[in-house]
Parts: sequence; C-alpha cells; structure tokens
Amino acid sequence: MKKICLIGGSGVLGKYFKKKLSINNELHVADIGLKDSKKSKNLNTYFLDITNEKKVQDFFYKNRKKPFDILINNSAFTTEMAAKSKSSKDIFSTEIFDKTIQVNLRGVFLCCKNFIKYHHKKNIDQRVINISTMYALHSPHHDIYKNENFFSSISYSSSKAGIVGLTKWLATKYATENTNFNTISPAGVLNNQKRTFIKNYSELIPKKKMAKPEQIFSAISFLISKESDYVVGQNIYVDGGFTSW
Repeated sequence: MKKICLIGGSGVLGKYFKKKLSINNELHVADIGLKDSKKSKNLNTYFLDITNEKKVQDFFYKNRKKPFDILINNSAFTTEMAAKSKSSKDIFSTEIFDKTIQVNLRGVFLCCKNFIKYHHKKNIDQRVINISTMYALHSPHHDIYKNENFFSSISYSSSKAGIVGLTKWLATKYATENTNFNTISPAGVLNNQKRTFIKNYSELIPKKKMAKPEQIFSAISFLISKESDYVVGQNIYVDGGFTSW
C-alpha cells in the first residue's frame, strides 16, 4: 500500500483522482476547499492554503514519520477562478497574474521543497507528479473563448510553463536518489461547458473531443507504477493530439 499525498482535491480532476487513489492506497488530500477530517481508514483530508509557506511546511512536517511515497501537485488557480475576479476583463491584470503565480507555481515549489526536506528518502522508490496544461508551452486559440464567461489567461499559461521547468530541474537533481519527477499536461476536461464551446474546442483536437478525468488519470496511474521507474523529467501530454498539429 502506497502512501500518497494529493495537493488539490476539490476540483473536477481532484475529485476523480481522490476517488481512484483512495482505492488500495493510504491517501492524504490537502486543499483550500477541504476540512481536516479522517474520511475512512485509507483517506484523510486537510485544509491547506499552499500560498502560506508556514502552513505548507507544517503539513509536511506533521506527516514526516511515515514518509509519502508519492506527491501529486494538482492544486491550481484556474482560468475559471480568474474569470470571477473583479479584474477578469483585464487580460493583463497584475492582480490575477500575481495570484495565479502564487498558487500554481510558488505553491507547487513550496510543496516540492518540503517534500524533499521532510519525506525524501534515498532508499524508497518515490514519485512526484506535477500537473501542468497543454497551454503551458502551446498557445490557446483565443477565438474560441469569445462570448464565453471564462478565458485562458496569460497568467495560467505562464505559471504552468514554470512548472515544466521546475520539474525538469528537480528531476535531474534527484534522479540518482530514487525520486522521479514528471509533469502531466492535460487538455481541457469536460465540465459542463456550453455546447458551442465544446464544439469549437473539439475541432482543434485531432481526437475531436474534450478529455474525461479518467483519461488524465491514466497517466498518473502509469507514473506511480513500478513500470515507469525509468521515466524521468518528462512532460507527458494527455491532449488528444492537440500538441501534434
């Protein structure tokens, strides 16, 4: 039984990851949208604001006695969240940019930092998986977001691109110490979007459809398996072929 830490478990992907990972694993899920609770023998949840360095440090310190085998950084300040901000109509909003970087990049950095500090063991096969997006290194098609109540922000792409670089740096640093770092970059996931958006989005994907949570989870399932122990520092696209155009 693996001891897994999932940061970010209240969104559409996080909820699915939580459901799947709590089967036959000891799962600890931390999120600003959760409460401290022991849900079952295999599942514990925690309130955690990953922009607060002291709180992140305390969380990893308190769980240090039995180190995490796997860390999955899935928490994010999304474009949908940005669209609810008072500054949402300003695509160059410094407020949104700073908030997004604080959560998506600095927050992931803090979690990786404290995982290494309190949980990293050279004699344990450990994995760190950071969740990015296909829009990190490939631009969105801005036209499909016209007349929608959300958009793909410059801050989201910038922060998620930073995750790719962060992961590669850590991957090469700890490759010989039995801890593999990798990134997963998904396409957009079905989440009650308008039919017109789904149609316009899908036309840009070779598979001609948006992703489902189980399709993104397939990459996580592979990366936490023993068979992936030679996969180091990779940015794995689960995007229906979008980045192959």
